[in-house]
Amino acid sequence: MTRLVLVHGRDLDGRDPESLEAEWLGALGAGLAAAGSPLRPTDDDASFVYYGDTLERLVDGGTPPPVTVHALAADPAALPRLVRALPDGELRFVLDVTREVLTAAGHRPAGPSSPAGPSPAPPAVEASVVAEGVVGDALVEALVATLALVDRYVPGVSAAVLLTLTRDVYASLHDDAVRRVIDAGLADALADATSSDEPAVVVAHSLGSVVAYSVLTARTGGPDVPLLLTPGSPLGIRAVREAVESRAPLAFPARVGRWVSPRDPRDLLALHDLTPDVFPLPAGSPTIEALRVTNRAPGFHAAAHRLDDGAWAGYLALPEVAGPVGAALT
Repeated sequence: MTRLVLVHGRDLDGRDPESLEAEWLGALGAGLAAAGSPLRPTDDDASFVYYGDTLERLVDGGTPPPVTVHALAADPAALPRLVRALPDGELRFVLDVTREVLTAAGHRPAGPSSPAGPSPAPPAVEASVVAEGVVGDALVEALVATLALVDRYVPGVSAAVLLTLTRDVYASLHDDAVRRVIDAGLADALADATSSDEPAVVVAHSLGSVVAYSVLTARTGGPDVPLLLTPGSPLGIRAVREAVESRAPLAFPARVGRWVSPRDPRDLLALHDLTPDVFPLPAGSPTIEALRVTNRAPGFHAAAHRLDDGAWAGYLALPEVAGPVGAALT
């Protein structure tokens, strides 16, 4: 039997992992039903890799609880304080990602080669946002100003959520201790599949797609992965892709049969489809299947979300997303 391995995104710390897994399986079941599949995976069929509390503690410098594999908004007022505590390298990474999100939202900071967008900010703010080569306090001020523009101009995305996501992506790509601990959770889930001689379908949402890509491209053994599904992946964001490339050349993960990457064009935490121009793989590599979808969840980014009327929303509830999972599991 094929195992289902689920890897969550970010901003889920403090949540009960078993209830999160139930939400994912509920949304996936709704998507499978809409796709005409009779499959309804249960927690006996799935391994839910939960690292939310671990990552939060590691990024904040505390002692982390363990990553768990379950087989059964920050306060905006705190943003300036959080930003001032970041080292220059992380500040630049977050600033690069935030600028790209603003551009995708149709707001282009004014500058010599970048005309102002439809709703320009005050000139003093714009100047701080587009300043190049800034360091120290000026870099902090540039990022605080840019995050303020996100809250003002970017629908469905708050500065607090964007800062949380980008900090965690940065830590998972640049901090060896963070990467080892987080990657080990997925590696353990894949090891469980290996011990039972089962292939594994990997569904990795948002930041989870960065974790899954890291583990699956680095491994030399383990189970076959007939499907890697990465809804809402930030791997196409230029700063994220360049950070991934700085560790190793881009590659299609070995032993992955099919890689499908769904994205709602309004999902500004994913930002780009994983097309060859955005995520270029070596010549002769299999193609990443970039899939355009409509995510009904608030903010257009969630993997699973229960609407007020009781219906499931989120990427996993969509038949075009769940369908490949059903096909791979059978």
